[in-house]
Amino acid sequence: MATTTADIPLIDHHCHSIVSETRKGDAEALLRVTSEAPSTYPLRDLLERPIWHAVLEYVSRYTGRKVTSYDDVASVLAEADYQAYCQALFQDAGYEALYVDTGFAPREALGLKELGEVTGTRTYPVLRLESVAEAAYEDSSSFADWWEHVRAEVSQARVHGYIGGKSIAAYRCGLGLHKVSEEDAKAAYAQWKASGSPRLTSETLLNFLVWESAPLLAEQSLPLQFHTGYGDPDTDLRLGNPLHMKDFIETFTPQGLSVVLLHTYPYQREAGFLASVYEGVYFDTSLILPLGLSASRRVVAEALELAPYSRFLFASDAHTRPEMFAVAAELYRDAFEHHMQSQPLSRFTSVETHEYWAQMVFHDNAHQLYQGR
Repeated sequence: MATTTADIPLIDHHCHSIVSETRKGDAEALLRVTSEAPSTYPLRDLLERPIWHAVLEYVSRYTGRKVTSYDDVASVLAEADYQAYCQALFQDAGYEALYVDTGFAPREALGLKELGEVTGTRTYPVLRLESVAEAAYEDSSSFADWWEHVRAEVSQARVHGYIGGKSIAAYRCGLGLHKVSEEDAKAAYAQWKASGSPRLTSETLLNFLVWESAPLLAEQSLPLQFHTGYGDPDTDLRLGNPLHMKDFIETFTPQGLSVVLLHTYPYQREAGFLASVYEGVYFDTSLILPLGLSASRRVVAEALELAPYSRFLFASDAHTRPEMFAVAAELYRDAFEHHMQSQPLSRFTSVETHEYWAQMVFHDNAHQLYQGR
């Protein structure tokens, strides 16, 4: 008997909000969200990817209208009942809860409460460290003021309802994280302040922020997510390899910090290795599922070559459009079911074991990691 995951509710442990009803007919936004390419990338080329055809199929299915081209999308979506459309997509896909990175949101995005109402899910925020640091930029006149504000916000994250932290250091400086002295951090802060730009790009200050925030999150039993691997074109993919995090992992996981490696592609094997040898390391293959539709089965199989199923989580990294959540859920379920049926895995493990592992990956791991305390 083949394993099925259809009845397992989904906890999406890393995603972002979607647009409000005012942008429901924005066909260009829907097409562009099928890729990490910049806004200057030709639309004609985005049309020639399998993920776009998957999106068209979902739009057709959930509007009851035959949509075969980009030109059809705007008018069909503009006439749809947006809340009913969203709820059907999320509920049919099996979403129970969304853990939302509030550090990025599309234009005219739904707030957390609205997102829950529109999708029929429970929503929880994840605190992005760089956003906290940048928010403190305007109100601080000295390094001491700035760090006092940041430290207070991070230290009270659990009290304020956050269920985890997140860093995008991979984008800004890479994942070779290291300890920074307060003296060096002060000098870097002075340079940042003198620049007049609130965007934090200083490698020194980013390392200070992440290194010093880690124990604050560990004290609250809050995991810390890291963007790794695949993402926007402004990232240096070479610096996003999670193997660079060895020193950070070896320093903080013994102190009780759970480190969560997001996306990971094309380093899903490396992430699986780290999760297989270090206590407190978890990971997913979000973003490549759904954007790399044709690779979904291979990516999941490679991710799980070494890693325990208790360390692998479902996530979409979807944002802006509800269709992307639905496609991600279908691909993750399909890839996992195919993996369970593969040889020699299916020879040595029972269907009951497969179902137990599936429950872990799609629901229980996230619930225990973020809310089990």
